[in-house]
Amino acid sequence: MKQRFKGLLASAALIVAVAGCCLLSSCSKKAPSALVPLVDKLNLDLAAQAKNNPMFLSDASASIDSLTSDISVKVEFCDSIIDVEKLSEALVEYYTAMQLKANPGQSLDTFLNTLSAEEGKMSLELKDVYGHSRTYEMSGTRLKQLFRSAPMQLGFNDVKANVIEILAMRCPEYRKAANALDCTLDIESGFATYTLTFARESNYANLNQGSLKGRYLHFLQPTYENFESFRQPIEELLQSLQLDGYRFVYATEDGKGKELRVAIPWRDI
Repeated sequence: MKQRFKGLLASAALIVAVAGCCLLSSCSKKAPSALVPLVDKLNLDLAAQAKNNPMFLSDASASIDSLTSDISVKVEFCDSIIDVEKLSEALVEYYTAMQLKANPGQSLDTFLNTLSAEEGKMSLELKDVYGHSRTYEMSGTRLKQLFRSAPMQLGFNDVKANVIEILAMRCPEYRKAANALDCTLDIESGFATYTLTFARESNYANLNQGSLKGRYLHFLQPTYENFESFRQPIEELLQSLQLDGYRFVYATEDGKGKELRVAIPWRDI
């Protein structure tokens, strides 16, 4: 009886060992996520973008955690115009949605469907030259929503308010360069309108529309040239927010002097 009991124990141990081996074998043979090659390609594309846009990006990469299917995208800006602390979650999602819509196809469908099915998420980490860092997380389900939703369904008003806030950050620079008393930003007839006020009309009497336009093209053109290949998507984002360009207005503080105005649409920049 004792010998028989030992035999049963040995058999049970063998069964457990075989089952464990089968389990391990099954796990080791699990097919890799369809996201892996897509993220590998994304990583190469991002590296190329950083290399080809050295005035705007200093580094960009993508990686995937094969266990969780979580994707990490890291982008580091070298253009001082970008302060990531000013980029709201709504604005980043809006821009992401525009890029998804601009790149439809089987690869994108596989990416969105697989990330959603595997309950993974994408973490977008942005860094700037000021040492600021901010991470934005979007699940596969959220990315699908961004792809399918119209701009007005993506926090349009909040995004536009954030963009206006960012554009207003140029006011101190414009005021100082023109030696004006003040500079304010408003949206006027679809144009981001900077109004610079002076003590007297004589402070700008030597300017006309042509010279005023030339003065601000001197500011705007280098800014947009530094965006390099990102210039078009940035302009498209601004246009989608119903912004047609910039306007500059010189006026007197008391409002009695003659105003000098010039509009600069996107095509002139």
